[in-house]
Amino acid sequence: MLPNQPLYKNRSFMLVWMSGVTVMLGFSMFFLSVSWFIVDVLNNPGVLGVVLMAVSIPRVIMMVYGGILADKLQKSLIMFVTNAMQVLIMVAMITLFVNDWLTITSLIIIAAIFGFLDAFFFPAVSSMIPTIVPDEQLQRANSLFQGSTEMMFIIGPLIAGILLTVGDFTLTFSGSAILIFISTVLVFPPLIRDPLPEKTESRSALADLKEGFTYVKQSPVHRAGTLSIVVINLFIIGPLIISFPLLVDALGGTPFELSLLEGGFAVGTFLASVVVVIWNLKKKRGRLVFGSLIVSFLLVMIFSQLQTLPFLVLLVALTGFVAMFVYLPTVTMVQENTDKDKLGRVMSLISLAASGFEPIAFGLIAFLVAAALDVQTVLLIFGAIGLVLSVILVWASPFFRNMD
Repeated sequence: MLPNQPLYKNRSFMLVWMSGVTVMLGFSMFFLSVSWFIVDVLNNPGVLGVVLMAVSIPRVIMMVYGGILADKLQKSLIMFVTNAMQVLIMVAMITLFVNDWLTITSLIIIAAIFGFLDAFFFPAVSSMIPTIVPDEQLQRANSLFQGSTEMMFIIGPLIAGILLTVGDFTLTFSGSAILIFISTVLVFPPLIRDPLPEKTESRSALADLKEGFTYVKQSPVHRAGTLSIVVINLFIIGPLIISFPLLVDALGGTPFELSLLEGGFAVGTFLASVVVVIWNLKKKRGRLVFGSLIVSFLLVMIFSQLQTLPFLVLLVALTGFVAMFVYLPTVTMVQENTDKDKLGRVMSLISLAASGFEPIAFGLIAFLVAAALDVQTVLLIFGAIGLVLSVILVWASPFFRNMD
């Protein structure tokens, strides 16, 4: 790693970046195809929620252990093995589909395996980047990786829709499998040559987990950063994701308008990543994170009161844009202040904070809407609670607030 070397000349990072882009493109195509297969072919849209839970629950449960493993094994090896196993799962699913054996039960099992493997892939890749990129380039590297993968969730469904128009599910499933296979080849360990973890004394997974939690709890940087990500995912990201279909339905909208809302949010997060790549901010990042946290909740509260689609799309894009200025600088600040032998565990806790609380938000909002509260009132409540918690967090975290 040369400090002044541009990212595009860092072969290890470029391979990991291309691997992340291709695997996310494959995943986004796969999940749209599965969703449409359930709704259109199996004619059972109610099962879609069960399949999404089958993905998220094993992912959340195993995420922390994935971080422990990332501190003990070569990270590229973990990525290579998990991707290779996902390719095998895709081949099995294509075989089931071609023979007309693909059922709801088999889809739930496949989704659960994907979620299980995901729990090992992402702690490995997020803890690997600091080991192959110098600190001076870390902010740009994180932003480029995050922004590119976010963009794949816009491009992937579009490609899958075109393939389903000109062909059938065999085409989209095969396309997803090929992309995941390419990702597997790109992270072949001899190509990446990321460092091997130092040998440590053999301990139980529980002891390693306790050490990781203690490490995060005792550090003001890790503690405030993790709580910031928890708050924004529990009270903004999760509520927005589940509110889109409910909001469009309440306003008498169409599936196209739903896609505009989802696309607007994705575009906002992507543009923020591009800005961070260009900007490569290094000063007053703590204030930027906390300021963005508070502004995000103000935007959500305004969003909850709007009735016109163009303004809703604009506000959700702006919210996604500002929210990324909470997530991206926080991740980089945590990585910069983490011992290399604990990166896997720390980043798995960050990943857990980023994705593990969204299902809780899904459940809370579904419960409140079922209790006859309209979705806009629920969003306003969540925004107000999140704003209060953000102010408390800012007040209670002077060290993080004043960090560069």
